[in-house]
Amino acid sequence: MKITGFERTVLRVPFMPGILPTAEYGEFAPPDHGGEPYLKAYPESIERRCQDLLRLHTDEGVTGMGMGSPYYGQQDDTPPDWSGRDPLDFEPRSLVGGGWSMALLDLIGKALDQPMYRLFGGKMQPSIPVDYWIARQTPEDTALAAGRAVEQGFHGLKMKCRWEDGDVVDRVLAALEVAPDLRIVIDPNRRFHTVENTLEIARALEGKNVVIEDPIPRDDFTLYKRLKEETSLPIAPHLASPREAIEVVHLGAADAFNIGPSDWMFVHMARIAEDAGLPVWTASNVDLGLFDVYRLHAALVAPNCTFGSDICGNFVHEHSLLTKPLVENGVATAPEGPGLGVELDEEAVAKYTVAAD
Repeated sequence: MKITGFERTVLRVPFMPGILPTAEYGEFAPPDHGGEPYLKAYPESIERRCQDLLRLHTDEGVTGMGMGSPYYGQQDDTPPDWSGRDPLDFEPRSLVGGGWSMALLDLIGKALDQPMYRLFGGKMQPSIPVDYWIARQTPEDTALAAGRAVEQGFHGLKMKCRWEDGDVVDRVLAALEVAPDLRIVIDPNRRFHTVENTLEIARALEGKNVVIEDPIPRDDFTLYKRLKEETSLPIAPHLASPREAIEVVHLGAADAFNIGPSDWMFVHMARIAEDAGLPVWTASNVDLGLFDVYRLHAALVAPNCTFGSDICGNFVHEHSLLTKPLVENGVATAPEGPGLGVELDEEAVAKYTVAAD
């Protein structure tokens, strides 16, 4: 089998109603339109992001599928110099970060007739739990989202928030009034700012099934250790590197953690947590469905990936681009086909295509 061609399709899929924040919050918008300076990754509404679907074609008619990270505006993409190469000449561990590397891993899995999770180290659980996801909402809209989550079979709800909103506790209580069995994850993206602010919210929610993710800046994990010692609510930083994971474990500064990187780095960081007896979950960029599948394959390799994961893009957008649902009743089950193990809905791909080359 030889690689013969590269195909790129630029996609944009709208969000489902009730997911993104209402206008008064100004989140995912530039500072001069009410947005926050910290959100430099969001120069305009998150709905304006694009994502690239990438395909590697071969002389045997087998196609590898990949997807890049979300971006705004236009993005130049020069395909790698892989023409004429045999996919099996590549070492899977050298292929990281999604994009064309994901497409090549998919192709390697198809060439070997093995699911991608076998490349990552082997499936240690048949599925992982996934939480419903919303951005910052009013208490009333949060309650509506909690109702939708229960109707769709989810067991957890993750909500974005910040200290300045002044109604975080009200939102949690509104959600639990509608759905008392949900686990609620509150994620301020470090915008509770201080230990004192975080503890004020935590004390108001003691005894509730609530996880506090990434409440304060991560430049001093001894402060996370203090939070862990002073509240019974689980404290879970969102970590970006093995060094952070090692420091958190060494200090005993977390009850769990959310792992930002995908693929091999996720597996590595999950093993650090496993050695310390800590559960983890996998993050997301609120990607389109194919990138969620990629994250799922790595998550299946970690036996301690037991908290509700964030692979939500497949159901918070109006189409996953997949022929079958990835998440059902709050669970993402291992795809058993070779490579990524899923099929694209080509009619949906055509519908949401912005450009192609």
